[in-house]
Amino acid sequence: MPAELPLAFSFVTLAGGLISAFPGVANTFILSLGPVWAFAITSFVLLAAAFTLRFLHAPEIPTELQNLKTPKIPFQNLSFIFLTGSSITWGSLFLMNGLGKTLKPQFNTNDVTAIMLCIISLALAFTALPAGFCATKVGNGRAMLGGIISTIFLIVLMVYMPPEILSILFIAAGFSLIVNGAIPFILELMPPHWPGLGIGSYFGGFSLAVSVFGYVFTLGITMIVSYIAPALAFLLAVLCIILPKSQ
Repeated sequence: MPAELPLAFSFVTLAGGLISAFPGVANTFILSLGPVWAFAITSFVLLAAAFTLRFLHAPEIPTELQNLKTPKIPFQNLSFIFLTGSSITWGSLFLMNGLGKTLKPQFNTNDVTAIMLCIISLALAFTALPAGFCATKVGNGRAMLGGIISTIFLIVLMVYMPPEILSILFIAAGFSLIVNGAIPFILELMPPHWPGLGIGSYFGGFSLAVSVFGYVFTLGITMIVSYIAPALAFLLAVLCIILPKSQ
């Protein structure tokens, strides 16, 4: 795995953060054009992305891998990847719930979720490149662990003091280390021929965590649980990053 892969993925985080910070463009403009134009715009954007990828990197099989036997599926690493996606997602959902309840009186609005999404998305975008450089210098695994541990530390502080915008920005900086390192972390744990299975397992854990969260916690979450639960979830993610062996 190239050491610069977290830095390369930071550009994906940068683009995603900038677009996520302004969802109104899709909600008020593109969708207002009607279903025909909305699907047409989506199709042309996907075609342009596919053309760009094909132009920059042709899908060819490396010569040295053509004669290799297909390696066995590392089911143990797949389980750690799945749990990593689930634990990080649960921690994020609990944390967003707690921040929303705490910041609602400060912003004096019922739409605090949209404001938080904008702030965190912009923070993720602007901290993506520094996080990518950091992961390249110190190693992806260490950068991810540093981001998770710093996030846990800030969550513990929020139990004793109300969160401010600066604290949210620091949490977003820690999340950049986690987000930028997730895909490189998966590729490091999976042998050739099976990286797609590892990425699918990660997002499978993500989707299951979102589904279970909405089903189990339908009656609301207390403030203390909103801060203790994400710390425990991120601690589980730390174990999932430390225990598996690279392929």
